[in-house]
Amino acid sequence: MPQTAFIWDLDGTLLDSYDAIMEALDETYKHYHLPFDADFIRHYILQESVGQLLDKMAKQQKLSPSELKAFFTEEQQKRDCKIKLLPFAKEVLQWGKEKGIEQFIYTHKGASTNAVLAELGIEDYFTEVLTSVSGFKRKPHPQGIFYLLEKYALNKEHTYYIGDRRLDVEVAENAGIQSLNLVQPSSPINQKIENLWALTQLNCF
Repeated sequence: MPQTAFIWDLDGTLLDSYDAIMEALDETYKHYHLPFDADFIRHYILQESVGQLLDKMAKQQKLSPSELKAFFTEEQQKRDCKIKLLPFAKEVLQWGKEKGIEQFIYTHKGASTNAVLAELGIEDYFTEVLTSVSGFKRKPHPQGIFYLLEKYALNKEHTYYIGDRRLDVEVAENAGIQSLNLVQPSSPINQKIENLWALTQLNCF
């Protein structure tokens, strides 16, 4: 049977990090003297992404996108100590390791990613970790997934992108691989899972 591979999203999928992200966004909005609608912003980043929110904010307010993102990233990194694992994250990573599933990360999180993984004790589960500083186009562009598929000769039919947002489903579709998602509804291109432990109950691995 071909090798199964999991490509993991990080924030909201393996990591309970949205409170820290919201704090960093709140501080960013304060810095630029902008009103902070927490409910709208949380919904927006869950449906889209922080990157898209900051791009929209920069365009509307005529700000430098790079400076805005650099400020937010610095504020986010100050709060990395508040990030926790989601329920069953480590158990499922260990289960995947014991099953012989090759595991990767493809995230928009930045340069502090590896330090966070080390702090949480999960860095050794991943063959390679792609972050926003790896140089690939942002999701839902599949460039990062194509890189992993080619480098590790992964079988598309047995490779799964696991995430929590719509763009995670879209990047899987764009790359021609399977999608498993904690939030988005099941569809012809995606299977919704109720929690991470539900992965161990699926019959496709």
